[in-house]
Amino acid sequence: MAPRPSPHVYRRLLGYLRPYRQLLAAGVCASLVAAAATSAYAWVVGPLLRAVLTDQPVTVAGVSLPGDVLLRRLPLVVVALALVKALAQFLQGGLMQRLGQRVMADLRGFLYGRLLGQPPAFFERRHSGELLSRFTSDVPLVEFSITQALSSYVKDGLQAVALLTTCFLIDAKLFLFTFIVVPVTVLPINRFARSLKKVAARSLQSLGALTSLTAEQLQNLPVVQAYGGQTRALESFDVEADKYLGEMRRSLFLRGAVSPTVELLGIAGVAMAVAWGARAVSADPELAGRLLSFLAAALLLYQPVKSLSGTLSQVLTGLAAAERLFAIADEPSPPDTGDAAHPLSQALVLEGVKATYQDGREALRGVDLVVPAGKRVALVGPSGAGKTTLFSVLLGFLPSSGGRVLWDGAPLESLKPSSVRGQVAWVPQEPVLFSGTVRHNLRLGRPEATDAELWEALALAHAEDFVRALPGGLDESVGERGSRLSGGQRQRLALARAFLCKPSVLLLDEPTSALDAASEAAVGAGLETLMRGRTVLVIAHRLSTVRDADVIAVVEEGRVVESGTHAELLALRGRYLRLLGEGAVAA
Repeated sequence: MAPRPSPHVYRRLLGYLRPYRQLLAAGVCASLVAAAATSAYAWVVGPLLRAVLTDQPVTVAGVSLPGDVLLRRLPLVVVALALVKALAQFLQGGLMQRLGQRVMADLRGFLYGRLLGQPPAFFERRHSGELLSRFTSDVPLVEFSITQALSSYVKDGLQAVALLTTCFLIDAKLFLFTFIVVPVTVLPINRFARSLKKVAARSLQSLGALTSLTAEQLQNLPVVQAYGGQTRALESFDVEADKYLGEMRRSLFLRGAVSPTVELLGIAGVAMAVAWGARAVSADPELAGRLLSFLAAALLLYQPVKSLSGTLSQVLTGLAAAERLFAIADEPSPPDTGDAAHPLSQALVLEGVKATYQDGREALRGVDLVVPAGKRVALVGPSGAGKTTLFSVLLGFLPSSGGRVLWDGAPLESLKPSSVRGQVAWVPQEPVLFSGTVRHNLRLGRPEATDAELWEALALAHAEDFVRALPGGLDESVGERGSRLSGGQRQRLALARAFLCKPSVLLLDEPTSALDAASEAAVGAGLETLMRGRTVLVIAHRLSTVRDADVIAVVEEGRVVESGTHAELLALRGRYLRLLGEGAVAA
């Protein structure tokens, strides 16, 4: 059985209206005025038409008026009502659109904030293309549910209620006879709603898979082309596209069936009213004016009812999208609470630290290590030994599953993660830059930094000369992921960013190993300046880095198996010496 629409999802969306209650109230008031004008318009149409067709006096509001008087006055009343309705609808549309846009801005900000608070493990479980589809596809659908749908529900709903009330007041018997079909419409609408909600969820899931596939293939296009994989990539795309089109065909069929079904039932009700009314008028001609007013009100119901039925299908699709968005937003994120971390002054101590991935694999199996303040400790070992995972634990990206990390004697879990990161600068092997200017990238950790501080950091990182040579200087765009800069220039900007944060602890993943000799020399000079007087934990791939370290820790299978200086470890003739012989530490 298809899942029923989730009313709690829509209630949660409507909860974002609370800060804008006054704006909502103004929109509802404008809708009430428009609905009242529509009902009044339907009420006077009957007497007006009867005055046109006959010369007999017509009773309006209990007062008998000659036909010529009605012909002079009622058209002016009709025009006045039309102007009032138009103005009220204009205000209502503008107010509700403004309200919807504000709500969606809040929802986008909330969702993005939740994503920013998630650890890297969260993104490892989800494809970036899928998350991208939430913003590019799901958010606009939810936006419709808040803006267009809410506006339609308020405006068209109030108009429908007002016109139904008018019909009832004109003739209660005719109202009951005509609108006996209204309860019948609930059955097909409910059936359509249940089916459409299920199809909408499947179509959004299929679109997410298509977006993920496209993003992955385009991000790795050089590899796809190098191995001649374009044909296979296109075949995979066609398969996912066909799945999406199949779901969309079902969705469009159901959406298209809702409005005609409701319209057919409505026409049946009007036809019944005409048949009943014709008999009543033949027996009592005085009922002609009331019948015309009743039919005018019933026909005016066509537009709001049709609009509401069309909106329903869009709302159900929006609800399915909202459930996907809230599933992301409700993912628990690590709390950013605890004591403030101060600059490291004694030591960073790891005692039996363990870490386990979400699939159950052990990454760290009891790491014991002491990093004295102001010293340089190098981590060496084969690929997969756990060196990078150790950085993730120190940065709070991966929680330890055993043991403890002490920051000047204070357990790391007792400290506020953001304050610990504020004392640590992480320089990865592959520099990470963002689309934007040099200034934007440098200020990532310190948005309040002045231009003088930026130039000072660039000078320390040996990057000042090339930045001054750029046409825009600090305002020069670096391109997507720094594509307009060389590898050495990107790495030196990353070092300057670390200088600007003034960290007490440096985590370095040997940021010179992928550079050519000229770039390595420039970056290496900046690194030496950056490391001077700071506590450094570096993943070492080069012998020059290892020799300069105060302590070398050999990591294997998630444990520190040897530690000491370069000379001490050589004298042991153990695993460190074998790593040198195997080329795990390059000369």
